[in-house]
Amino acid sequence: MNLRHLQLLAGFCWLLIALPPAAAQSPLKNFYQDSWNTRNGLPHNSINSMAQTPEGYLWFATWEGISRYNGRGFHTFVRGEQTGLPDSGIRGLTLDDDGLLVVGARGGFSRYQHPRWFPQQHLPAMVNHVLRDNRGRLWFATEGDGIYMRDAQGEQHHFSLQQGLPGLAVYRLLQTSDGRIWAGTSRGLAVIGSNNIISVNRHIPAAPVLALLQTREEQLLVGSAQGLYGSKDQHFELMHPQLAEEAISSLLQDRDGALWIGTTDRGLARLGSLGLERLGMEQGLPDNRVLSLLQDTEGNIWVGTNGGLLRLRDAPFTSFTQEQGLAGNYVRSVLADDNGQVWAGTSNGLSVIDADGTRAVPVLLPDGKTPSILSLARQGDILWLGTYTHGLVGLKPGQQPVIIDRDQGLSANEVRAILPARDGSLWVGTAEGLSRVHQGRVLTYGKQDGLPGEFVMALHQAENNDIWVGTGVGAAIIEQGNPSRIRTLDLHSQENAEYAFGFYQQPGSDAVWIATDRGLLRYRYTDSSLSMVGRPHGLPIEKMFQPVADYHGGIWVTTNRGILRLDLQQAHQAADGELAVIAFELFGEGDGMASSQANGGSGPSATLAADGSIWVATAMGVARVQPERLAELVQNNLPVVLEQVTVNGQPVVPDTPLKLPAGSERIQIGFAGLGYVMPERIRYRTRLEGFDKEWVERGDQSLAEYTNLAPGNYRLQVAAAYPYSRWSDRQASLSFNIAPFFWQRPLFWAMLAVAGLILLWGIFQLRLRMLKHNAATLRRLVHEKTEALQQQTQNFERQAREDQLTGLANRRAFDDWLAQAWQRFSDKNQGFCLAVVDIDHFKRVNDQWSHSVGDEAIKTLARILSTQVREQDYVARWGGEEFTLLFPDTRLHDAMAVCERIRQRVADFDCSAIAEGLSLTISLGVAEAFATESADRLLAKADQALYRAKNNGRNRVEAAS
Repeated sequence: MNLRHLQLLAGFCWLLIALPPAAAQSPLKNFYQDSWNTRNGLPHNSINSMAQTPEGYLWFATWEGISRYNGRGFHTFVRGEQTGLPDSGIRGLTLDDDGLLVVGARGGFSRYQHPRWFPQQHLPAMVNHVLRDNRGRLWFATEGDGIYMRDAQGEQHHFSLQQGLPGLAVYRLLQTSDGRIWAGTSRGLAVIGSNNIISVNRHIPAAPVLALLQTREEQLLVGSAQGLYGSKDQHFELMHPQLAEEAISSLLQDRDGALWIGTTDRGLARLGSLGLERLGMEQGLPDNRVLSLLQDTEGNIWVGTNGGLLRLRDAPFTSFTQEQGLAGNYVRSVLADDNGQVWAGTSNGLSVIDADGTRAVPVLLPDGKTPSILSLARQGDILWLGTYTHGLVGLKPGQQPVIIDRDQGLSANEVRAILPARDGSLWVGTAEGLSRVHQGRVLTYGKQDGLPGEFVMALHQAENNDIWVGTGVGAAIIEQGNPSRIRTLDLHSQENAEYAFGFYQQPGSDAVWIATDRGLLRYRYTDSSLSMVGRPHGLPIEKMFQPVADYHGGIWVTTNRGILRLDLQQAHQAADGELAVIAFELFGEGDGMASSQANGGSGPSATLAADGSIWVATAMGVARVQPERLAELVQNNLPVVLEQVTVNGQPVVPDTPLKLPAGSERIQIGFAGLGYVMPERIRYRTRLEGFDKEWVERGDQSLAEYTNLAPGNYRLQVAAAYPYSRWSDRQASLSFNIAPFFWQRPLFWAMLAVAGLILLWGIFQLRLRMLKHNAATLRRLVHEKTEALQQQTQNFERQAREDQLTGLANRRAFDDWLAQAWQRFSDKNQGFCLAVVDIDHFKRVNDQWSHSVGDEAIKTLARILSTQVREQDYVARWGGEEFTLLFPDTRLHDAMAVCERIRQRVADFDCSAIAEGLSLTISLGVAEAFATESADRLLAKADQALYRAKNNGRNRVEAAS
């Protein structure tokens, strides 16, 4: 070992001693990753610098502007009047007591203090970094023009090669606790003392120094193009053998004391209790050139690269896959036992997860094949495996596997559910029925025994010893475990549910929850009632597999689209009809699950471990969540900011207090809870003092809108919280005043009252004059209305006696004519004739052409009849295509002549204007009043004559005999 290796080893040992003892760390590869680039709203993929301002915003400096991030979207500020920057290229962000200092291209310099920008005097060259020292002086690191310093009086001082800088390109500035200013330049490290004298540190190579950091233990770390150096006594040494000769671009010490190291071409490294770990493009880093590092107030690590932004966080869920040692990724069943082990049944065999790690467990079968495992159960020291093709397999330490399959009487070799009962028996659910193994005997039950179906997916023993059976067509209860007492539970009444995938009974409760293909059903023993919690209550998913309750009042339900968490008490309220909408949380791949597809149809597909963790079988390994850690992963005091205020559609700067003009009818206030672990799950509440008496729950809605507020003083308060966390006391507030219109002021109303009295006197006088005039007018109107009503009555009478299609008289009018004619005939022996007319083959007209053509044919015939009859004759439409003719004072031979003239006129009529190819003929039956007993008999005789005309070939006139 040469001297250089000894130096590197010594430096590494010194670094481990210097870094503080860190809390137990998750391996870097287990961190959940989120990434953003220009496709997600960033203006540029190079993240030159990052900062988090006191109100909670995250800021990202890029070559195309500075982006502000609130957890849901980016808002980018560019050069212009608002920022005062001469160029959108931003190089450095620095926080100080006055806000966020922003520097960049063309010497741009501005300051942001929420919610306003304050442009500053620019510098002569591009600024890479800015520092405010403990004396209030501003130091600017420039590209190619050395260092500029502005003192408290505003005087500017310049430091270049003549003052001792080793290089004119300065990348980073740092003031250490002893008051000295350190500068990373293009040719090494320089230090500026209290007398502004520059000296060059010769322990650091004359290479670019891009990163400087003083740890909490006051060790100075220097990231250069030739490795990472750390101060020791009065000199510097290389810090780690594997970082020698690497170009270090950024440094960060996290809250646990671990050191994060960005490089120019080797990606990201972390040095902590687990040694040196690396993350590169192969592991998800957007680019191997790391430009900046930041840890936010929630502990997330943000990595700015040349190819975009990466966030590393400890997610609620942890996944175990083949990469961690699982036998297979497709997991159908999980089981937590009393020994602290979690067993996983996969499509590629059995695995166990315990304190020793994750590993496959060999299962030796007679055919030498690896079983595909569907279900698991523990009975004493026997671990039972339900397999896809090998039946039931029992594993006992130190013994050969016990196999119970179809040859031993099992209903099928596809075993989907196993239940060790309290009486020592073993219930086995298969794809072809239910089996009970007890004292060496295997008995099988199916539909003939009362089961609703034979595809058994779930088994559960209730506290009263009932055995619950879930099938593909409903559920059954084996009362007290007695197979002769099987009771079917009809699920169809609940949104037509069929599949019963899993069961859960709350200890000490008479309620059994059933996961079905239509939601979560609750059966209550006390009244045998069945009720549902599902889509009608606002849940986004209806097919549910396995319910598992945690120790904190929640019930977790696995689905194909993630894991739902409900409050168990609220679930009871919803099932009782006391709660219309139930709150829920849906966890998926964004929360650390390798796949949000949880598996069902065999079980248990989720299990509760003794430590309170919940384990879920998924299509990509086993997912684990520790419910009590949900609150730990998020900050319980979320800051809230007001992002936008619009009044009548116009934006207003949310300063307080706001003076709003009269007529401010619509006020919209947008706000954001600045949390980044689960921003989409942040919930809000608001209270407008002067309007709301209580807090208004707004869920995840981040906008409050008020319309038609009365003039006066108001104060809006906004609070935020993560689910299952207390409301933050870091509230946002906005006070505003709405001015009244002139007519809303008291003086206006006093003047209006006086004017009103005067007006009332004048109105009284005017009223006296108008009463006489109105009386005359009223008499005239009554007369006019009476005449109008009489006319209207006549019109109604006419409409009641008129056919709407033809305008001829209708059957009602013709009946009156006929009665009058018969009365004259009876009284004065004044004879008359009656004819019934029918259009030949009228149905063919409707069928061959259309009903509208048929209507035109009827109207055409009506016109012909009206023009061909004599002046004293009556024509009416009897109904459909039939018409009637009444000939007063007419003998039969004269009536026949008129009818023949009408028939001939119709036959000769050209109907091409109605429809191409259409021709019309009519048949007529005529009867005479003489020798007839009654008007009805006369009408019947004419009708008989019409039928004779039809039977004799149509298009003819026949007289009644």
